[in-house]
Amino acid sequence: MLFWLTLSFLISQILAAIAIISDIFSFQFKERKKIIIFFMISSFCIGLHYFFLERYVPAMIAIPAVVRFFVSYHSHNKYWIFVFTPIFIAITYFFYADNWDLLVLLASTLATISTFQKSDQFLRLFMMMATCCFILYNFIVFSPVWVLLESIFLSSNLIWYYRHYIRKK
Repeated sequence: MLFWLTLSFLISQILAAIAIISDIFSFQFKERKKIIIFFMISSFCIGLHYFFLERYVPAMIAIPAVVRFFVSYHSHNKYWIFVFTPIFIAITYFFYADNWDLLVLLASTLATISTFQKSDQFLRLFMMMATCCFILYNFIVFSPVWVLLESIFLSSNLIWYYRHYIRKK
């Protein structure tokens, strides 16, 4: 039993590391489809990470996030925002534990809006807002590893945004 817990924790941390690396890579590209592919990899790893930690609610939330990125790879039609947002609302409703869960809902909604933007600039801006919500949530629920993950992701995004949109002006 102890071996399985240790192995499970080790696997979860490896998956978290892959998610961090994928998130860092995601904002080093300008092409929207490459960004989406790395988001999909990261969301999948995060979901599996939570599964190995036996945190099934966040693992379940990752499932529609991966599907959302897959759909957005093929379409940036804003119609999909109105398909995925109710899914996140339903998950929040059914698994609601406290008011902080509303931050996760807000972050998921902003990430959904981000994902279906045609412009990589707006994709990045909405994703930065979503990331700030996730940082606050993870700070409140005292998840320092995920605060670090989201902070690295936000930093990577800010650096890329500065390089390609602010410095060029």
